[in-house]
Amino acid sequence: MRKKVNFSMMHILLFSLIFLRPARDPLGKDISGNGGIFEINTPSRKVLIIEAVNEKNEPVEGIPVVLVFPDGKVFPDTAITDARGYAVFHIQPEKEGKNEITAISPLAENEVKLLIYGFKRFWLFFMISGVLGGLALFMFGLHYGGKALTRVGGNKLREFLWRFTRIPVLGVLTGIFITIMTQSSSATTVMLVSFTDAGIMKFWETLGVILGADIGTTLTVQLVAFKIHEFSLFMIFTGFILMLFPGKREKLAGRVIFSFGLVFFGMKIMSDAVAPLKEIKKFHSLLAWAGKRPLIGILAAAVFTGIIQSSGATMALILSLSFQNLITLKEAIPLIFGANIGTCVTAVIASVGRDVEAKKVALAHVLFKVIGVILFFPFLSHFASFISLLSPSLSRSIANAHTFFNVGATLLFLPFLRPFSALVRFLTPAEKKKKEFGPLYIDPTFLGTPPIAMGAAMREVLRMADMVLEMYKQSIKVLEENDVELRERIIKEDDRVDLLDERITLYLTRLSDEELSHELSKRSVILL
Repeated sequence: MRKKVNFSMMHILLFSLIFLRPARDPLGKDISGNGGIFEINTPSRKVLIIEAVNEKNEPVEGIPVVLVFPDGKVFPDTAITDARGYAVFHIQPEKEGKNEITAISPLAENEVKLLIYGFKRFWLFFMISGVLGGLALFMFGLHYGGKALTRVGGNKLREFLWRFTRIPVLGVLTGIFITIMTQSSSATTVMLVSFTDAGIMKFWETLGVILGADIGTTLTVQLVAFKIHEFSLFMIFTGFILMLFPGKREKLAGRVIFSFGLVFFGMKIMSDAVAPLKEIKKFHSLLAWAGKRPLIGILAAAVFTGIIQSSGATMALILSLSFQNLITLKEAIPLIFGANIGTCVTAVIASVGRDVEAKKVALAHVLFKVIGVILFFPFLSHFASFISLLSPSLSRSIANAHTFFNVGATLLFLPFLRPFSALVRFLTPAEKKKKEFGPLYIDPTFLGTPPIAMGAAMREVLRMADMVLEMYKQSIKVLEENDVELRERIIKEDDRVDLLDERITLYLTRLSDEELSHELSKRSVILL
C-alpha cells in the first residue's frame, strides 16, 4: 500500500505542473499571513503558509518550499507541504516597516512574493499612548492658550456679550471673537446657556452668537492644518523664555506662544503615532468600508466628540491621519459632520436642571448642527469635489471643509432666525416648575472666564444690596406700625440675604484660585 502511495506521488511530481501561492482555506479565504504584522526580534506564534497546487488547482503533498528572507530569520529553513498542500513557516523580522519575503521551490514553476510588516514590541500600546498623550497635550495647549487670550481681551469679551448680541450679524461676530479668545466653541455655548438661565441674555440674542462660535472654532483647525509642527519645540522654548520676562505683555505673549507650541507638538505626536497604520491593510479596508457608509462615520465621530467634549480634538485626530495620507477627503467629511454634531453634547449637559430658556439654547445648537448636516449630506460628493478644487493639500482641504460647512450653515440660517427661534420655542414647552431661591447671576461655568465671572458677581452683589435696602425700608414700617406679619417676612428675607452672602463669598473665593489680573484681584477683595 505504501509503495502505491509513493508511486502516485512520484507520478504527480513527474507529470504535473506545480505552482506555489499564498495559502487559502477550503472557502477561498487567504490564510497565508501575507500583509500581516510581526514584532521585530521577537519569536511569534504567527505563521506564514505557502500552498502548493497542481494545474487542476489541487493541493500537492511532499513539495519542498524555501523562504528567502534577507531581513529576518525563518524556521524551518525548508518546509515540506502536507496533505493539504501547506508549507508552514515561523518568521522573525529584524527590520521595522515593510519586509519582502520570497517563497521558492525547485519543483515549482513560479515563486511567490509576500509582504509583511515589522513593528517594535508593544507597538499597539505605544501607538494608543501616543495618540492619547498627543491629544492630551493638544487639549491642554488649547485650554492654556484660551486662558491667556482671555486675560488679553477679557474685558472686551464681556462688553461684546452684553452689548452686541441684539443684532444677529453682530452676534455672529461676537461668537467668533469669544471663541477665538476662549479657544472653545463648547465653552461659548455653555456660557450662553448660563446667561439665559440667569436672565442676563434673552434666548433670541444667543442664536447669532452660537453660529459665530461654530465659525470661530474652525479658525483653530485652519491654524493646526499648517504643517509647522516641526517648529513646535522651538515655539515652546520661545514661549518659555518670554514667560521669564518681568513685563506683563511679554509674559502673556509667552503663554500664548508656549500654548500653541504644545498644540502643534501634540499634533506631531499624534501624527507620528498613527504612522504605522499606513502599513496595515485592515485599517485601510476599515476606512474604505466606512467611506461607503458615511452615516456610520458621522455617528462614530459624534459619539467620540461627545465623550471627549471637544470637536477641536476630533478634528486634530482627523488631521493627524491626513498628515500620513491615511484618509481621503471624502472619508473625512462624514467625520467632520459627526464632530460638529458631537460638540453639542456639552451644551446639552450644561442645560440639564436649568430654566427652560437655557434648554432652548442647547436645543438650538443641536438643531443648527443636525439640520446643517442634513442639508449638506445629499451633496457630500459634490462638496468634496468643490473643496478639493480650492485646496492645495489634503490637510488644508479638511480644514476648509470644516470652515465651509459652518460658514455655509450660518449663511443659510441667518435670514431665518425668527422662524427658527419660533420652532425651538414650539419644541420646548414652558415649564411650570417653581424655581428655588438662590443666586441668579453667578454660575460656576463663568469661573474659567474671570472678567465675566467678576461681572456676574458684581450683579449678584447689587441684587443683594437691593434686597437689603428694601428690608431697611420695611423694617422702619414694622417699627412704626408694629406689623408682625411684615416682620416675619423680613426675617425670611434676611435668611435669603445670608444665603446669597454665603454663596457670593464662596464664589469669589473660588474665583481667586483662577489667574486674575491686578484689577480683577482688587475688585475681588473689595467685593469680599
